[in-house]
Amino acid sequence: MVKKISSAVLFCVCSSTAVGVLAQSDGGNGWRLQPEFSVGGGYGVTKLKDEDFNEDEAAKKAFALVKFNEYIGVETAYIDFDKARNGQVELDPTGVTLGLVLEAPITQRFSVYAKGGQMWWDADARLDLEVAEATDNYDGDETFWGVGTKFQLTEHLDFKIEYERFNFDISRDEVDVLQRRDINMDVDYASANLQFTF
Repeated sequence: MVKKISSAVLFCVCSSTAVGVLAQSDGGNGWRLQPEFSVGGGYGVTKLKDEDFNEDEAAKKAFALVKFNEYIGVETAYIDFDKARNGQVELDPTGVTLGLVLEAPITQRFSVYAKGGQMWWDADARLDLEVAEATDNYDGDETFWGVGTKFQLTEHLDFKIEYERFNFDISRDEVDVLQRRDINMDVDYASANLQFTF
C-alpha cells in the first residue's frame, strides 16, 4: 500500500515538473500548456449499495491536482471512508486514487468536469464470529469514475461539488464461512470540496 501511494505521488510530482518545462515554449499551434497546481479537501456522504451493507455513511478526502491547461489534469486523492457493518463483518476502508480529469469551462467562473482512474484501497475488518471476535485486513484495486462542478470563489479558491462511484470487491472465502456471499460493494460518494490553486 505504501509503495502504491508513493508511486501515485511521484507520478504527480514528475508530471508537474515535466509540464513546467514544456510550458516555457509555445509551439504556436493554439494548444498552449498553462500548468497549475492545486490542493484541497472535501467532506460528504456515501451510499453503500450491497445486499448486506445498505447504509449511509460519511467520508473525508484530501487531494492534489496538476492541471496541464484549462481542460486536462491529473488528480491524486486520499479518501477516509466511514465504517460499514453487516451482521458479521465491520469494514473500515481507506483509499488512494489516481485519475485523469477532463474539464469544460462554461463561463469564466463556472465549469463542469468528469474524471476516472484507479483506486487502491485498504480495509481493516472486525469479524464477529458469535463465540469470538477476530480482526483482519483486506486490500485491492478497482477503477472509479466521477463528475462534478466547480465554482470560482476568489482568484485562488474554488468550491467543487462532486459525485464519485467506487467499488470494494472481497471474496467470501477471504472473509469467513459465516459470510453468505462475496462482498461486492458499490459506493456512491457525494461531496463538497474547497480547492486552493497556487
